[in-house]
Amino acid sequence: MVLDHDRSRILLAGFMGCGKSITGMRLAARLSIDFVDLDERISSLAGMSIAQIFSEQGEHAFREIETEALKSLPNQIVCALGGGTFMRPENRDWILKESWVIYLRVGVQELVRRLIEDATVRPLLHDDEGMPLPVAKMIMRVRHLLQEREPVYIQAHQTLDVGGITPETAAEKCQEAYTKRNVLR
Repeated sequence: MVLDHDRSRILLAGFMGCGKSITGMRLAARLSIDFVDLDERISSLAGMSIAQIFSEQGEHAFREIETEALKSLPNQIVCALGGGTFMRPENRDWILKESWVIYLRVGVQELVRRLIEDATVRPLLHDDEGMPLPVAKMIMRVRHLLQEREPVYIQAHQTLDVGGITPETAAEKCQEAYTKRNVLR
């Protein structure tokens, strides 16, 4: 499928653990285009893991590399954004102008369940010593961050509630939303 040349980058935004990567891979396969995980692209550019960037250079340096990686994305691609990518005004302005973004919404309880099951290192869910937060503190952190981010996430071109559905169904919903967007233009 050849995507509409206007905003032919489909970017998936949302909180960590909402399924951006797995849904993005499946969406890209459905559309027969490439997929990229922005965090993996950042790691490649920096030559180190996200956790290393955070611990050695800090969040500000990470966000600078993130913006560089974001703005280097090609057309005809599906990209899973990092949970905070859309929060940065410079990134958000570029995304809304140059791409088409879908916010994948999932509730706090399901996010925490997914994050506990996920072995991926999530720097924002660790304490100052780098240890994973206890579940009660993780719930509080996720709730706080989501309350802070939700008003920004909903600025996406499309919001899809994907809690309780499979990544394949989420990808199908994303494809339908993109197709509908092109029909309504």
